[in-house]
Amino acid sequence: MYTVDIDTGGTMTDGLVADGSELHAIKVDTTPHDFTVSFRQVLVEAARLLGYEEDVAGFLDHVSFIRWSSTITSNVLGEGTGAKVGLLVRHGHEGDLYGAGPSPAVGTLVAEHNVIGLPENPTEVDVLTAVKRLFEEGVRRICVSLDGAFPDNASERTVAGVIEAQYPDHYLGAVPVVMGSEMAQVHDDATRTHCSLINAYTHTRLASALFQAEDMLKYDEGWDGPLLVGHINGGVARVGKTKALDTIESGPVFGTYASAYLARRYALSDVLCLDVGGTTAKASVVLGGEPMFTRDGDIFDISVRASLPLLRSAVLGGGSVARPVDGGGVRLGPDSMGAAPGPACYGLGGDQATVTDAFLILGYLDPTRFLGGRRTLDLARAEEALTKQLAEPLGVSAEEAATIVADTAVGMVADLVSSTLGKAGLDAADVTLFAYGGNGSMFAAPVAERLGISTARVFGLGPVFAAFGSSVADVVHVYERSLAGISDARAAADDLVATARRDLEAEGFDPDAATIEVELDLAANGSAARPGGSGASPGRIVRAGTIDDALSDAGGGHVEVARIRARFPVGAYEPVGHPSPDASTAPPPLVRRPVMLRGARHHTAVYDWASLIGRAAVEGPALAVGETMTCLVPPGWSLAIDEFANGVLRKA
Repeated sequence: MYTVDIDTGGTMTDGLVADGSELHAIKVDTTPHDFTVSFRQVLVEAARLLGYEEDVAGFLDHVSFIRWSSTITSNVLGEGTGAKVGLLVRHGHEGDLYGAGPSPAVGTLVAEHNVIGLPENPTEVDVLTAVKRLFEEGVRRICVSLDGAFPDNASERTVAGVIEAQYPDHYLGAVPVVMGSEMAQVHDDATRTHCSLINAYTHTRLASALFQAEDMLKYDEGWDGPLLVGHINGGVARVGKTKALDTIESGPVFGTYASAYLARRYALSDVLCLDVGGTTAKASVVLGGEPMFTRDGDIFDISVRASLPLLRSAVLGGGSVARPVDGGGVRLGPDSMGAAPGPACYGLGGDQATVTDAFLILGYLDPTRFLGGRRTLDLARAEEALTKQLAEPLGVSAEEAATIVADTAVGMVADLVSSTLGKAGLDAADVTLFAYGGNGSMFAAPVAERLGISTARVFGLGPVFAAFGSSVADVVHVYERSLAGISDARAAADDLVATARRDLEAEGFDPDAATIEVELDLAANGSAARPGGSGASPGRIVRAGTIDDALSDAGGGHVEVARIRARFPVGAYEPVGHPSPDASTAPPPLVRRPVMLRGARHHTAVYDWASLIGRAAVEGPALAVGETMTCLVPPGWSLAIDEFANGVLRKA
């Protein structure tokens, strides 16, 4: 039987099919107008690749389950295309939403005039008058978030009850009501409010995609297996146990969990993770084999004081548009050409100069091998776009303009990595850089060199790395609750364990076969929390199999948050190595071609990635080319690829 993992990104949709011993990677263009089109196209390609021609139903007969992660909700937030939401708060907090200053959610997730303040003890008339006003503004999803509504949310339940009694769910006039206390069980009023808004704003687009995918699989293809959805906690769950809020950044976060998995395999402690795709770049951190979390995070600049993986972003990718600026430089993004029409070199109608066009002009990319040869890049169109959009305004050649673009892109990514290291309190000299995503292996060595990182790792599955992270994921549910003090931790943990067991059983998974872990956040002070370990120190997490063990490890320290992590194993891919009998020698290059590096032209060796597996290291300047990736090895660097098709770049 096969397992299928699909990751829908802003530009490309990646697939990974495992049969227990081999992995098959797939990349198709994302279809933003309907994400299920590219979702299904992965299945079409998988069926063709595995000998089922294009018989998706026949292929699915041999699939045990599908895991799907995405940036759907992230893109809705970034693009501002969510549902029209109304918000009921306490009077006097319409602008700050209980925060220290004006909330960035007002004017973005919810229009200022759609935030209505309620008096201390609102009457039924107060509530219905507010709802009627919101309806007149076209609002069809209402959030209710009142101060002090945790742990006792009676005030919010009363308001929601009035709305639901007037607009019951079996009438056409029904209106979904989202309570902040149900979205986040934390004391912070602003966090509960922001979480309810994010969930309501992104729900419709995600739900449409998930239910459409389920219907396609069940009714069009006759498949009744489980579709499991990627969550930000690094696990998956059924559609019915998934909130939109659970899926924010689930695609990029799976890259972090994949990094953690491989960091443990390679016995590496501190790892800086860099994901560069077609639209954005993401940076995160792995410490001691686990992703680094923070309780002082944000989701698209909206503060959320809840446990989240440390993940920072820059709007920079292969499709980022380049424009000239005063002083002879360029500005990259924030707009991107995406997959359609794509960079000018795609030949699909794009006429803007992009990072990918610059890389092609510099010789980094082979125009005949892009996406495994399924797309031929048009060098003439790339040169035309860069000449018109950049070179002529800057008074330089197309090649010089491309060099400026590449240097600017590396600088932006290096700044992202540097700021992430600072947030984590790490020194560049002490970390290993993991680079992945469609463009990660192109940036790995240049970014590492700029920051003084001596070792970078790149991966054969780098272009589908988030899908790989999904392929080693289990069903995971995470429940957390803010506490008044350590005396509440035991009761809270017992209640959350009962909830976890109930939800697993409702999904059809045996709760007795699940592993349940207790985490206690000690004296969280806004700093990033380092996972694991025992003993109490500020901002740390203690982790144990039982609440008694966790409390013992806490050593009497103040507990701010109790968290339960329930994990049900569904089967994960185990990497298989392929050692080479010629380990002592390097293979000959495929060709040599001119490549511009550091402003100079080099007659550069181009190697086939697969031929380097298990062989001796090659010295830069060089390029290693896989089916859907290119790894840049600058002068003064070497590249060695191990038996698992993962590469190590080292500074000489």
